[in-house]
Amino acid sequence: MRTPHFLNVDLDVYSDTDLQPLIAHWKQLIPLVTPEDAGTNFVRFELDEDYPTASETIRHFCAAVENLPSDLLQFWHQCPQRILDIGYESGAERPVLQDALPVELLLKVAQYFTSLNISLYPCD
Repeated sequence: MRTPHFLNVDLDVYSDTDLQPLIAHWKQLIPLVTPEDAGTNFVRFELDEDYPTASETIRHFCAAVENLPSDLLQFWHQCPQRILDIGYESGAERPVLQDALPVELLLKVAQYFTSLNISLYPCD
């Protein structure tokens, strides 16, 4: 596909302590990079299902956080970095991609995550 398009959203979590309880709890999130891979307390998650838009994907990540039991939610908020990374392929043809994130979703992102990144990947 040569037009700009949404690819995915990853969730990067950094912690000062063991992330295994969070990894074990989230069955709907797939750890792409684990602390064992990284050699540090870092994990990168993706959802177990693809969604067509960044907004829809982010809503599922928000729901995963909202459904954490209280002990894991407390642990979550102590993680110094909880980053959503939206990936897009830049494209080489029109139309221009406009992908709006509604304010109510941005408020949730601000509540649960420490950063919202946008990654643009070149066309192959």
